[in-house]
Amino acid sequence: MTLQTALRQAIRRAASIRALAAEAGVSHVMLWGILHGYEKASPNVARKLARALERRASRSARDARRYEAEAARIRAALRGFKHPRPPE
Repeated sequence: MTLQTALRQAIRRAASIRALAAEAGVSHVMLWGILHGYEKASPNVARKLARALERRASRSARDARRYEAEAARIRAALRGFKHPRPPE
């Protein structure tokens, strides 16, 4: 799974884009852009979203597995992420 796909799924499954953005410390407009393919997420944004999902998992016993799974997918996609090199 690519990083962009993992992030789109996590954002789509979140109850509220604004709440997830606030918790992650990123703009809700950026998350909307990632969700709809107008923005590409950086590894830094991906890490922030994974941390926010992990915090949600620790607070919500009912949804803990779902949030932990989303965070794990993002972290797995980050391991395979390669920064595009600028043309020389």
